Amino acid sequence: MNRRQAIKSTALIGGGFLFLPPLLRGQTSRLPHSSDAILGATEKRLLQSVVATMIPATDTPGAKELQVDQFVLLMVNDCHDAKDQAAFYSGLRDMDAFVVQHFGQPFLSCDATTRVEAIKSMGGSPDASAEIRAFIQITKRRTIQGYLQSKYVMTNVLPHEMIPQPYDGYYPASKLGGKA
Repeated sequence: MNRRQAIKSTALIGGGFLFLPPLLRGQTSRLPHSSDAILGATEKRLLQSVVATMIPATDTPGAKELQVDQFVLLMVNDCHDAKDQAAFYSGLRDMDAFVVQHFGQPFLSCDATTRVEAIKSMGGSPDASAEIRAFIQITKRRTIQGYLQSKYVMTNVLPHEMIPQPYDGYYPASKLGGKA
């Protein structure tokens, strides 16, 4: 190796080490700063209740146990534009007043069937404001996405099979249930 190539290689490696730390850090979310500043404890509990109503716990953990509400907030803050974010947060704040007006009690004190009816009526009612409908639409979409992409669902409910069903070319046609 001649001297010019050695100097060039050393300069490239040194430059690579200079730019490597910012690349390894990656992109950080704005969630800890913006959601804490915008949402209070009541709004966070309200969002948890909405998410838990959409996907309740059964023999598998529900959306609340898998902390899908944090995923919803993360996606709203990082992936939606300012108009959608404003509609989401405004709809979250106005939702409780809508439920009190139509069902006579706050969303957090309603039973499970009343919560389901409240979410259905908010999503399709002409009485609901555009912000409330946007909140319900965004929350449904992101709740389903977050639940299906959670670690628990991906490993226990929908495990990945490298080869879904092995091919058996000698499988008898009589076992298929059709007429031979």
